[in-house]
Amino acid sequence: MFDIQTSIQTVSIVITMLSVTLGVAIGIVQFRNLVKTRRIQLYTELFNKLTQKEIQRNFTEVLMIWKWKNPDEFFEKYGPEKNPDEFWKFSSSISYLENVGLFVKEKLVDKDWVANLVDYMVLEFWEKYEPIIIKMGEPYKSPCITPMAKYLYEQIKSMRPAVS
Repeated sequence: MFDIQTSIQTVSIVITMLSVTLGVAIGIVQFRNLVKTRRIQLYTELFNKLTQKEIQRNFTEVLMIWKWKNPDEFFEKYGPEKNPDEFWKFSSSISYLENVGLFVKEKLVDKDWVANLVDYMVLEFWEKYEPIIIKMGEPYKSPCITPMAKYLYEQIKSMRPAVS
């Protein structure tokens, strides 16, 4: 025998379950879009910061103009005790890379995007300044006082094809 009351309740329960399921699915899609939008905003902020005149000037100077033969000569010319204003340029540059490295490690920005933005800068900076960074860590018995910048370097370097 067909009971209309039971049928209405069953249909009502099914519609409610479908509505809840649809609501959860929409919520998940919206959350994913929010995360993607936030990653794009963070990348845009990194790009905008990098294109600021002072940041560009600092990176250009420390990568292209500064010359030294060994870490001791570097600290004699550009060290914090001898030349704090110049050392600030180095310090702000490595701090920028340290922050970008943290964002990449925590997957707050896509490493491919970052590589497209700063790959040459990261590779050149790290390869030029690794001996300086190692020497800076010696008083603290630390092989690397900028682990996120090193992480960023390693990630970007691993993305580049090997040159024969």
